Amino acid sequence: MRKRVIALTIAAPLAWFALIGAAPNVPASSFQTAAMERLPNGTTIVSQPTGGALIAAEVVVPAGLAQQTAANAGVAGVAAQLVLNTRVDGGMSLSDAAAQVGATVTYTLDPMDTRFYLEAQPPQFGRLLHGLVTAIGAPDISGFAAARAAALTSASTAGTGPAIAALDMLRQVAYTGTGYAYPDAGRQISLSKLTAAEASAFAALYRQGSGTVVALEGAVDDSVLADVRSEFRKFAPSGGLTRSTLLSETQSSTKAPPLSPRGHEVVTHRAVSAPWVAVGYPAPGMYASDYPVMLVIEALLGRGGDVHSFSLGSANSLPDEFAGAYYQFEAQPGMLAIFLNGSDTSVDTAVRDLQNAVNRLRSTTLPEPIVDNGRRLAVGQYFASVSTLGDAAWLLGRSATSPDGPNFENLVPVRIAHVSAADIQRVARHYLSGEILGIVLPETSTPQ
Repeated sequence: MRKRVIALTIAAPLAWFALIGAAPNVPASSFQTAAMERLPNGTTIVSQPTGGALIAAEVVVPAGLAQQTAANAGVAGVAAQLVLNTRVDGGMSLSDAAAQVGATVTYTLDPMDTRFYLEAQPPQFGRLLHGLVTAIGAPDISGFAAARAAALTSASTAGTGPAIAALDMLRQVAYTGTGYAYPDAGRQISLSKLTAAEASAFAALYRQGSGTVVALEGAVDDSVLADVRSEFRKFAPSGGLTRSTLLSETQSSTKAPPLSPRGHEVVTHRAVSAPWVAVGYPAPGMYASDYPVMLVIEALLGRGGDVHSFSLGSANSLPDEFAGAYYQFEAQPGMLAIFLNGSDTSVDTAVRDLQNAVNRLRSTTLPEPIVDNGRRLAVGQYFASVSTLGDAAWLLGRSATSPDGPNFENLVPVRIAHVSAADIQRVARHYLSGEILGIVLPETSTPQ
């Protein structure tokens, strides 16, 4: 699931009665069978051989944005960059060694973990995997100054666009008291004081079997699996945060904690020509029973992007402008955000239109043609979001950590197809209330 930014206005949900669709007919098995095993140290390896000329490995380690603090916000990105900059193969950095043979190695920061992605041809895969695991195990701290300098540059520009500014305000209110309340790129004040020892200590959270997941796609065979087992046996059995703890916090849909404090409105000013607004609601996590229902609600309220539309990584940048729906189901609790801009209409009108649409979801049993269309859109989005080996490896890795195991990726579209009008109303009543508004207004000149 990679970034897609699609401009649209909130007129979309008001045209419900004009939408005609057929209920999706989803096969019980849309993805190939996957195999999963767990090493004695707790590392989970899940593989889905799909052939082709490339092998993709998504290595998920249990240290992400939520493990940051106010004092070290930005350390997650610095630690991940140190891994990519670590010298392997006789002096080249890991990223340069990959680029030299046409391979790819990147990182992406998530709320609860960091993902390292390796894509290579079979002859180069084993050597690069060894380099990646070695770098994760012992990042080269000598590159700290350069990594921190790059992070400071990123932090200075990340919040200038209206979409990120609005989302940052939602997160500050919604996740106050947690590491996810701070910008992905970090804060300049904390990065300027960050030490190499702090980055090294954060990277040490990577090196534990419990919570680590390796998802393999493409030209995977027994020799590849043997290499992966051999490399990840080097990890210690456990450390701090465990995957089982994360799962226990995300499975409940009836007791999902609300975003708090509620009903907040936060305003900032940026160099924009028209106002922007992000409206945030609490939402179920990826493994909650209400997750498929919220995917349908997201589709009805306006498609915009997916969970990685705002992911910060070494190979993707944050969007300056974004309009539509953004469902962050990897955070705890999840959040559904709707981004509006005032280029075509007033923000006040757009917000009222959204609130009217949400109120209708909460108070009205929707006609079946509308529900059919929502299900069809949600299923279509789900399948369209898996278009590359990297997308497939991400979904496989996330599926492996679900209560359903790897088959979760097949169960989600089937569950979407069975969402009812009553489900939509129930979930809307439970989650879509007391919204948080992040408002970005054009800067005004200071009177002389």
